[in-house]
Amino acid sequence: MPRTKGSPQKCVKTANCHPSANTWVFLMKGDNLDDTDDGQPEVVKLRHPASSKPAIFVFSPGNITVQEVLMFDESKRSWFIDDNVKSDGKLHLSTPIDPIFLVLPYLRKSQLAQPLEQCLWDEDYPETSRLAQCKNLKLSLVADRKGDESLQAFKFNEEKSLKWLQKKVERVADVLKQKGIHVSQGAMSATYVKSTKFETGTEAEYLKYAHGIVSEYLAEDLSKQLAQYMNIPDEAEGKKRKLSNPKVEPDEKRPKKDPLKESPAPKAKMKELTKPEKKNAAPGKKELAKQRAAAGSKSITSFFKKK
Repeated sequence: MPRTKGSPQKCVKTANCHPSANTWVFLMKGDNLDDTDDGQPEVVKLRHPASSKPAIFVFSPGNITVQEVLMFDESKRSWFIDDNVKSDGKLHLSTPIDPIFLVLPYLRKSQLAQPLEQCLWDEDYPETSRLAQCKNLKLSLVADRKGDESLQAFKFNEEKSLKWLQKKVERVADVLKQKGIHVSQGAMSATYVKSTKFETGTEAEYLKYAHGIVSEYLAEDLSKQLAQYMNIPDEAEGKKRKLSNPKVEPDEKRPKKDPLKESPAPKAKMKELTKPEKKNAAPGKKELAKQRAAAGSKSITSFFKKK
C-alpha cells in the first residue's frame, strides 16, 4: 500500500512502573495519532486479514483511523530512555492501512446481509467492532447496502471487490514505477532496490509485483481470484506445464544403436593387445666390462663358510 507522506515521529510512552519493562518505541507517520481531547491512541489485537492470526494495530483517538504495527527485532540492540536502559531493542513502526482490508474477511464469511456491527462481531477479537467507526471505511466499494440507510446492512459483492482490489494493485504499480523500484526476475530480495534506467520493468512485471504486495492482506483464494481477474500469470502453474510436457522425440525417429559398435575396447587396452613382445636385448659395453671384472672372483659368502 502506498504510504502517506511525512516524516516519522518518535513516540515513546511509559507506564507508571519501571520504564525499561513496559516501554515500546514507536515510529508513527502523521499527526492523527497524537493525543487529543477525545483520548489517546490505543494498541489492540485484531485478526490479520490474510492469515487470521493475531496482529497488532493502533487506533487513533475516537477510532477515526487505524494503522498496522510492524515490529523490527534485531539481536544485540537496546534503547537508552531517559536514565534507564531498555534491553529489549525492538522497534515498532505503524503504517496506515485501509480498514476495508480488515473488514473484507468478515463480509465474505457472511452470506446474508447483516448490520455492520453484527458482521464485525468477533468473540476472540472484540476490538474488531471499532472498525465500524473508521472515517474512511467506504463499504459501498466492496458490498451492497441492503435495507434502510440507518440500518447499515451490507452484503459482500465479489465483482465490486475485485474491481476495488484491481485499482489498489494498479495504484501500487504506479508508485513502484515512480520510485524506480527494481521488479524484474532478478529482484528476489525483500529489500527494495533502486533500479537504473536500463533496468526498468515492464507493465506486466510491475502489476505482478504490486499484486504480491496487495496479496499480503488477502486470503489465498481471493489472491488467486484477483490474479485471474487481472490476467496475471501464475509462475507455479507455468513451471508445472513445463515439467508435465517435456519435448521428447518419438522412438521411431531415434536411430537405433548397435551395442557392439557403441562399446569398443578402450584405446589403452587395444594398444597393449597389439604391442609385440620384447626380445631379450643384447648386453651393452658397460655390462660386458662388469662381467669380465667379476670373472674368477669369489663370492663374499665363501669367506664365512667352515673350512
